[in-house]
Amino acid sequence: MILYIVRHGKTLWNEKGLLQGQTDIDLTEFGKKQALLVKNKIEDKVDICISSPLKRAVETATIIYDGKVLIDDRIIERGFGDLEGKELAKYNARLYWDYKLNKSDLNVESIKDLFNRCQNFIDDIKQKYSDKVVLIVSHGATVRALNYVIQGFNENDDLLKLDVPNCAVFKYIV
Repeated sequence: MILYIVRHGKTLWNEKGLLQGQTDIDLTEFGKKQALLVKNKIEDKVDICISSPLKRAVETATIIYDGKVLIDDRIIERGFGDLEGKELAKYNARLYWDYKLNKSDLNVESIKDLFNRCQNFIDDIKQKYSDKVVLIVSHGATVRALNYVIQGFNENDDLLKLDVPNCAVFKYIV
């Protein structure tokens, strides 16, 4: 399977430096333009497109992909609970991305729960679409988790080392 994973285009909360999580935010006009540019970056003909249910991801997916977009709740953004809508600068990402610590206070989804749902998703699509080109449109934290599920990781790794800007495209042969 060839797998493309894309983070959604820019939103107003991205521009303001706010933590979005599962809050449902629209794309900006710039975010829509970013998604149009992604369409040209994908080298293969996509057979299946799967998106997070959040509208910023669905809208990005429908701009990139001309067919029916499937929705899967397992690739929704990480739940950031009470931190959603707060300034990113006030969020201590290192604490919440420490796999061994597995922090989940303030109603934040634990890193292990995020990785488990991403592993379940990847296992499922590998069985269903093993001979297909699959496009996944999701979110920063989820894209990062999917990457580590696919590539492997050590629980001591710096899980923030992967940069996932808006409309970043990652390609994997799975």
